[in-house]
Amino acid sequence: MPESSSMNLLWLFGPFAVYLVMLGVYYVWEGKREKKLQERYQEAEHGQ
Repeated sequence: MPESSSMNLLWLFGPFAVYLVMLGVYYVWEGKREKKLQERYQEAEHGQ
């Protein structure tokens, strides 16, 4: 019986955990992209 309750918990919290991991990856990815864009903008601004 304990396995079924732990499976229920897994089904309950599994998607939430996956969502949190994907959200973290997205923030890191966007942070790197933002930094690149900012550096490119700074170079273009100083080039004028």
